[in-house]
Amino acid sequence: MTVLIVYVNDILITSDDTNEIQNLSKNLSQEFDIKSLGRLRYFLGIEVAHSKEGIFISQHKYTVDLLQETRQLACKPIVTPVDINVKLGAGGDSPPVNKESFQRLIEKLIYLNHTRPNVAYAVSSSSQFMNDPREIHLQAAYHILPYLKNTIGQGLLFSRGGDSIVEIYTDANDVGSVSDRRSTSGYCSFVGGNLVLWRSKK
Repeated sequence: MTVLIVYVNDILITSDDTNEIQNLSKNLSQEFDIKSLGRLRYFLGIEVAHSKEGIFISQHKYTVDLLQETRQLACKPIVTPVDINVKLGAGGDSPPVNKESFQRLIEKLIYLNHTRPNVAYAVSSSSQFMNDPREIHLQAAYHILPYLKNTIGQGLLFSRGGDSIVEIYTDANDVGSVSDRRSTSGYCSFVGGNLVLWRSKK
């Protein structure tokens, strides 16, 4: 099986057959001016490291850039991405904040979910208020940033070998939302001990 991924002028080819990769690259070069950069190391903000243990993907540079952009690079690290003492609701008397800036921050945090499932719940909770963001929602989003600084080198390791056993875990909080009494559920799926799919959603 061969997979070709195209994003603007970036191309990624992966396959379990090296000859197929070479043939596809040759055919593409006849139509387009392309250059092979060798083994994948960086693609769309995701860093890829190869070792005898497996493949490790992370967004270290992306996280540093986000902390710099939000002026949180010098913030004091914390150990949890959410403040357990704060229950997010519609906002009530909390003053409104700039909608475009809030949405831009949330979108950047959502992109981090590609390699950081440990912030999926926190980001999902904050993203529910993108249409009418208030100060309390902005503070909840900014609470994630010191946690990212504390865990800046984390990512996902896809170990070599192993079995193909599929494991799925799920959980939900009962009536977790203070605004509409709805629950938030989450799940994660493992193949051979490697995390491949996860989500948190109200």
